[in-house]
Amino acid sequence: MKKTAIIISALILSGCAVGPDYKSPSTSFENKWFSSKSKQVSNAEIDVTWWKIFNDDLLNKYIEQSKLNNKDVKTALININKSRSLSQISLSSTLPEINADAGFDRSKFSNSNSSNNSGNIRNLYDVNFDASWELDIFGGNRRHLEAADARIGQAIASYDNVMLSTLSDVARNYYEARGYQKRIKILQKNVNLLKQTHSLLKKRAKLGEASEFDLVRAFGEYQATQARIPNIRAELDASIFKLSILLGLPPEALLVEMNDSKPLPIITNIIPIGMRADILRRRPDIKIAERKLAASSADIGVEIAELFPKFFITGDLGSQAKNFADLFTSSAGVWSLGSNLTWSIFNSFNTKANINIAKSDNKIALLEYEKSILEALRDVETSLTMYGREYETRDRLKKSLKSRKKAVNIAKQLLEAGETDYLTVLDSQREFINGEESLVISETNTVIKLIALYAALGGGW
Repeated sequence: MKKTAIIISALILSGCAVGPDYKSPSTSFENKWFSSKSKQVSNAEIDVTWWKIFNDDLLNKYIEQSKLNNKDVKTALININKSRSLSQISLSSTLPEINADAGFDRSKFSNSNSSNNSGNIRNLYDVNFDASWELDIFGGNRRHLEAADARIGQAIASYDNVMLSTLSDVARNYYEARGYQKRIKILQKNVNLLKQTHSLLKKRAKLGEASEFDLVRAFGEYQATQARIPNIRAELDASIFKLSILLGLPPEALLVEMNDSKPLPIITNIIPIGMRADILRRRPDIKIAERKLAASSADIGVEIAELFPKFFITGDLGSQAKNFADLFTSSAGVWSLGSNLTWSIFNSFNTKANINIAKSDNKIALLEYEKSILEALRDVETSLTMYGREYETRDRLKKSLKSRKKAVNIAKQLLEAGETDYLTVLDSQREFINGEESLVISETNTVIKLIALYAALGGGW
């Protein structure tokens, strides 16, 4: 027995796993972001809890709720557990398979039998343990376990990817709703102003100080501005509905809590974005592709191992006795030890085809990994450009609004002095209203594009 154990151990220790040993591919690219020259960003390490820079307690609360209750996040977590169970199945193939059974048999010999046992009744107690162990000399089972472990990593990265997408969607819909609320507030303020202006013109028209054309034009502007509000309210409700679903709640669940409008955050600080190399460890979609590549590499070894014979050690240990009291005595013991070999010699054609398929899958996985890196770099560069340009747009719209407000005041002064007609005042007011709304849209887009930038950088999960 000792000699057999030594031989088995030597075989296992000397055995090597066939197929390629996986190494993570090397990458080479410029470490600085091409679009990072903007004054609004720095190459300092990003804050992965980026949503906290907005200093909004309600948003922080919704972020935490989505982590716990979002249905896609829960599904991704179940997939991790599923992958771990599949890995346990692969692990079991590397261990001995042990079975146990026990039995009792009572039999009577025929009275017509001429033997000494004629007419006797016999009891037989039997306890048995049998084991079978594949030595895995060529490492097929170990490669299978390696692939399963890589797929656990893939499932974990998929969970991270879902979490990243969920958190950014929560923040985006939250601030889209805040933007719609601010637009409604501005339009409602201007509706009230236009209504007052129309009332004033009616009085002046009776005194002959305003024309019928001015009166009709003012009423038309009042109605047109008011008509824009219902559609924006619909967009507001739709954003809140989406936000509720992201938190695992019915669509209407947040309507009351979100009813009180809050100001959009003021983005003035320099945003840290880190270096390009950081994206390889932060972006979960890159990790998904890398783990898929690792699994496909191990799959090659699994298929190559099928070209070689499989060695098994089998054993049986038990006890048999006529009387139960004798079952556990040394004299009742029985055992056997053996070995066998299986080899699909005439199936090598199919096996080689499967090896070629596995190698092709590995090449595809490598290309997908390289593509995921390129797409990640593109996402960040695009987000950087979009955020930087929107930031500039927002600042220019602020300056423009100041000028438009001044134009409204000048037009009113000229009207009172009798140096212009009301049409000039109305045009300046319309331009100011449009400028206010354009600024709110840009402020909202600045926040949303900053969220998109953080998502592209892979922060938050």
